[in-house]
This record gives sequence, C-alpha cells and structure tokens, in this order.
Amino acid sequence: MPLGFLVPLFLVGLVGVVVPIIVHLTRKQRADVVRFPSLMFLEKVPFQAESRRRIHHWFLLSLRAAALALLAAAFARPFVSDDAIAGAVGVGPTERVILLDRSYSMAIGERWSEALDAARAATQGFGPLDRVSLVLFDQSAAAAVRSTSDASRVRSALDTVAITDRATRYGPALKLAETILQESELPGKSLTLVSDLQRGGWTGEEGVQLPEGTEVQTTLVGVAAPANVAVGEVALTRDRLRSVERVTPVARITRTGGEGELDIQVVLEVDGRELQRRTVTLPAAGAVPVAFQAFTLSNRHTRGAVRIATAGLSETELLQDNARHFVSSPGRATGVLLLDPPGRGDASLYLRQALAVGTGDGFRVERVTGGVPGAETLAAYSVVFLDDRPFPVGAEGDRLRAFVEAGGGLVIAAGSRGGWSADRSDFLPGTLGGVEDREEGRGGRLGYLDYDHPVFELFRGPRRGDFSSARFFRARSWQVPPGDSVRVLARFDDGTPALAERRLGEGRVLVWASTLDAFWTDLALQPVFVPFVHQLARHASGRTDVLDAFTAGQILDVTDARAMETAGLGEIAEALASEEGRIALSPSGASIDLPAGDEPHFLELAEQGFYEIRPPGRSDVRPVAVAVNVDLAEADLVPLDPEEVEASLLSGGGTSGVGAGDPARARELQREDRERRQSLWRWLLVAAFVLLAAETVWANRISRSGVRTKGTGAPQGAQG
Repeated sequence: MPLGFLVPLFLVGLVGVVVPIIVHLTRKQRADVVRFPSLMFLEKVPFQAESRRRIHHWFLLSLRAAALALLAAAFARPFVSDDAIAGAVGVGPTERVILLDRSYSMAIGERWSEALDAARAATQGFGPLDRVSLVLFDQSAAAAVRSTSDASRVRSALDTVAITDRATRYGPALKLAETILQESELPGKSLTLVSDLQRGGWTGEEGVQLPEGTEVQTTLVGVAAPANVAVGEVALTRDRLRSVERVTPVARITRTGGEGELDIQVVLEVDGRELQRRTVTLPAAGAVPVAFQAFTLSNRHTRGAVRIATAGLSETELLQDNARHFVSSPGRATGVLLLDPPGRGDASLYLRQALAVGTGDGFRVERVTGGVPGAETLAAYSVVFLDDRPFPVGAEGDRLRAFVEAGGGLVIAAGSRGGWSADRSDFLPGTLGGVEDREEGRGGRLGYLDYDHPVFELFRGPRRGDFSSARFFRARSWQVPPGDSVRVLARFDDGTPALAERRLGEGRVLVWASTLDAFWTDLALQPVFVPFVHQLARHASGRTDVLDAFTAGQILDVTDARAMETAGLGEIAEALASEEGRIALSPSGASIDLPAGDEPHFLELAEQGFYEIRPPGRSDVRPVAVAVNVDLAEADLVPLDPEEVEASLLSGGGTSGVGAGDPARARELQREDRERRQSLWRWLLVAAFVLLAAETVWANRISRSGVRTKGTGAPQGAQG
C-alpha cells in the first residue's frame, strides 16, 4: 500500500529538520563574568571548547527533528493509495441525484413513509467530496436541494416534503437529473429513483441520455397494486324549461381489483349541501353509470361534486380520486338564431333537433321566419343560420355584416332560394350558381374533407364518423374566388366546393352548397349529422364548450381575456383589466394575490377542490369558483417493472460526462477524496504536538540538571 501526498510541495519543509542540529552546534555557552581589580598579573592563554562541536543530547535532537518532519508531512496531506483501485477513473467522488415521487398515488397505505425512508437511506455513506441533489417530481420536477456536499440539508428537506394532488410524469424529473449529472465534474455518477412507478406516467419517449457509467438504482414502494374505486368523468346534461335551466349529472364510477360485488353510496353535493344519494353495486372490475335527478341552476358559479361515501369502504385506499368537482353557471349555452324562409313551415326541423341534442353547455336555439332582428337582439346570439333563404338586402344585410365583423358567425345553407347580390361578393365566399342534379338516381358523395379544420377535426380518427355514406341529390354550383381569402373545407366527388369559409373582422361566414334537411341530401339521416352540425355551430360562433373543471397542475393566465372567457371566467380578466384587483383562495385556505393590470399573471391550480376568486375584503359577493380535479390516469395503480426502467435508462445512448471525459481531473478528485476519507494529517499533527510537548519537558529537565551540576563544581554537560 504505497503512500501518496496530496500537496507534496510541503515536503520541502523537511529541510527544517537541520534546524535543531544547527542550534545544537552553534549555541553559545554563557560564561560567568568574574571581576578582577587588575589583569596585569594574568597570562593570556588561548582556549578552544571542543565540546561545542559535539552533539551531547541525541534524544532531544531526535524529538525536535521528528516533530518538524511530522508537521511537514501533515501539511503535505498524506494518504494510503492502492494503485489497482486508484487507476480506475470511475472510482472516486460521486454526484448523486435522488428522484422522489410525490404524486397523489403515493398517499396509499405506507408508500409515502417507505419512500422517505428510502430517500434518507440514499444519503448514507456520504463521502467528503460527494455531492447530492434532491429532485421532487409529480407531473413537473423541481430541485429541492441541488449539488450540495452537506447531506443533512437533504435530510432536512425530506422532513418538509408533502404529497401533491398532481399525477406522475417521469420525463421532466429524468431530464433535470440528466442536466445535473452532465454538468458535474465528479467522476462518479449515481441516480436513485424512489417511486411507486405508475405505468401511466411512463411514455417510453423520455429521451434521457445519462452520462456514461451512471449507476442507476430504482426503489419501488408499494409493490402490490391495491383495489381502487374512483369517480370518473361527470357529464352534465342541460335542458331549459321556459326560462329555467336544469342540469342532470351522470357520473361514471369505476372499480379495479377486488373480489365479488361491492355496494357503495354515491353522493351529489351542490354548493356544499348534500342534494341526492345513490347506492351503486360495482363489479370486481368495471364501470357503472350513476344518474342523478336534474337540479335547477339558478346561480352563477354553482359548485357541485360527486363523491363516494367512504364510510365503511375499506377496499379503496386512494382517496383523492373519490370525488369529482364541477362548476356550472346558467346562460352559458351558445345562442343560435335560425332565420327560416317565410311560408315553408318548419324548414329547419332537422337543424333544430340536432342542436337540441348533446351534453355540456349546449345551444340556446331561437327560430325566426320574418326579417332580421335589430342589432341589440342579434348581440344576444353567437351564430345566425340562413337556412334556404337569400341573404337580406339593405339595412338588414348591413346588420348581419356588422354582426359578423363584431365576432358573430353566419352559416348559409344555400338550398334553392339561397344566394346574394353581387355587391356582397367581398363579404360572402364566392358566387353561387344554379341548382345541379348530382348523379341522378344514386346521388353524389363528398370526396374531400379538410380534417385539419376544427369543423372536421373531430372525425379524423377511425370509427369517428363516416361521411362517405351520405348522398347528395342536388347542390348549388359555386365559383370560389382565387387566393387565400376563402378556405374550402369540403368538396364533392367531382371537385366542386361543398363547404367554404371566409373570415370577416372578428367573425366568420360559412356557406354550405346543399341543405341541412332531408330534401336535397340524406346527410340529416346519417349518424354524423348531429356532431357535424355541432362542430359547424361551435366553429362559427368562435366559442368552445365552457370547462366545468380543470386538472390539478394546470395554470391559468387570468389576464388572458379570450382564454378566461372560454373557461367561463371572463369576468376575472375584465376586473383585472379595469384596475380591480382580485384574490384567490385555494382549497386549503391559502390566499393568492391577483394584481390588477395588463401584465400576465398566472394562477397555478395545484390543489384539488374549489378555488374562490373575489375582490379583496369582500365577502358579500358571490365568488367566482374554479373546480380542480386530480388526473384520473394516476388511478391506474399497475406499476412498471423496476428492471425495465433501469434498462431503459441505461440504454438511452448516454454520452460521457465531464468527469468521465477528463481522466486527469478525475484522478485528481479521486486522490483528494481518498485523502479526505483517511484524514491521516490529523494524526500526524497530534503526533507532532506530542513530540513538541515531550521536547519541552526533556529540555527543561536537562537545563535543571546542568544548573545543579554547576552548583557542585562538577564539569558542565548541559550544553547540546
């Protein structure tokens, strides 16, 4: 086991060993002065002290020399080195990264306590040059402690970590760990993943490239996947009875694992009060719908929740997915005005029936057979349908144009009576021609659909709707102007346009070359007709379904008026823009300030439950409510195989880190780490101080002995 020195330059101090020898040889002997009255009777005799040139106290000299040698060696920082080990560059100080999963599935049983114990264990055996980072992750990742040599900081951070309401995503955490390891110059790399390894959080496309030689260890907590009962999506069906809006909630209750049937109670709460209760029998694995009676929706931002009554329910251990929250307000339905041709009876019957079907906010449909209503009446609607009716002339046409420019939508179903004058060609997409019969007896088909457009995007996937079976017996010919001002969304099989769109101001105009009934086409009898009409109306209106709830981890820009309006929270952006500040209260009661102004301000929806937003100091107004639910993907409790995860991380085509790519620096760090672990210099200093103390005692003893010898007249031998 050879001896190495971290700072060998200090060995120059060994030259100081000669100092005691020089002292011994050059120290002058003190002579006692005897005064004589006269020296005339004394003869001058030359005298030479041979004893000064000899070392009389070898032991004292050895103590002094050894003490100086030990001091020099201590400052040189010695260590015992094993050449076989020291030659391996990968051995030495290690950069450790601990990834700790804090998603809500970790709340099951003893998983969280097991995870904390595993994370603390990963900080043991910490070397003097080792560094450790603690990364907390759910669907995002954050470094609670980064690259510290003080392992106690990590253990202190673990004492304050809490589980969140967010789901598991491994990608952000692994990317952050990759960055920390790649930036480290330490030769050793170590990654410890502590998680219940939710399969839903692993995409297989994380693209992580750990540094070469990284040691990966996966700690799986909660090996067994327990049975679980959860509230799935809650569909809200709206209907209007005169001027009253009613909402019918239908919840989906799921169960995974377990044996035999299970009876549970499901509760509907509205504004914090239990409204209805249902008893549901669940199979061992599967889902059961639960329909509640309709309740009247009278207040804006009415808060609702469907909960599983957990009393006596011992089979489920994951509690966060036992409730689904929602917020609903009256008047959110998209206003649709149908302008039917006079004298044709109920020409828009199919269209009205299609718009009356569906869930969510739905549509509020009014039918008019006379002239175009005034501007104030039009402002109450988002979409106007001209069904087999010519575009109005004069002031009525100007009102429709102003309606579209202000953000409204206009849908024209041409039919036999549709059309417009030439002076409207800059407003409407193209020029309509005459009526054409399409393949008499069999009918034409749609040959092209623009699946990238919002109207047809819903039908992109397989089994999402088939337009090819719809037949068109008649349609209007149509000349679309060249350029980018008009976008053709659908064509017949002969290439002529079937549906086209033109933007005007903030709104849009769409023209359908056939009818929306069963006279010229059998599209109204096909399954795709209802979703097609819904998509057509939604796109024309520029609105989407208002969100009833958000998912934990989402972020709202409360100053984005369009986004907040889409979410049914438009009054918040309006209030902030008008210099009225707001505060948000989280489900746990924390207060979050939302300052007024146009500067972007983001509200992170981190907790499950209801966020309340109101003016500061005002408890007399009904607050705006935002419902937040957990991501149901986390309720899939089947874990990944730890060996599969480790193999995937180690086969990611890793690149060499700084430490592995710099052998000289790695060797230097290895030597420093070995010296710090051994700390031989401390013992050398102790030995040097012991020798110096012994030298002091021995020197004093010799001095006293010399004094006594002089007093008796004996020859003096105390000199060194």
